[in-house]
Amino acid sequence: MDRKTKFAAELQALRTLCDERVARNLRQNLIQSLGPRAFSEPEHQVVYESIRALFPRGPISMEQLRVHLNNRGFPDTDVEKYFQPAAAELPSGERTGKVTP
Repeated sequence: MDRKTKFAAELQALRTLCDERVARNLRQNLIQSLGPRAFSEPEHQVVYESIRALFPRGPISMEQLRVHLNNRGFPDTDVEKYFQPAAAELPSGERTGKVTP
């Protein structure tokens, strides 16, 4: 996988983790499948570590992620890009974990 493709895949994974429209159990499965060192892009790894820390506490908001990153020493991280729709192209059943006829 080339660098550009890997970057896009990593960004898509992070957007999925931040997307509350995606069923929580699916996002939990994604976290488990990625493991602790899943990202090659340093910013993506830092954001992922914060998402992993915040996920057990409930829904992750843009502000929560921003504060968590700031407290970890990354105040200039652009978190908005991680809250853009990730699953817009998925059928509704794949986002919610429920299949609709």
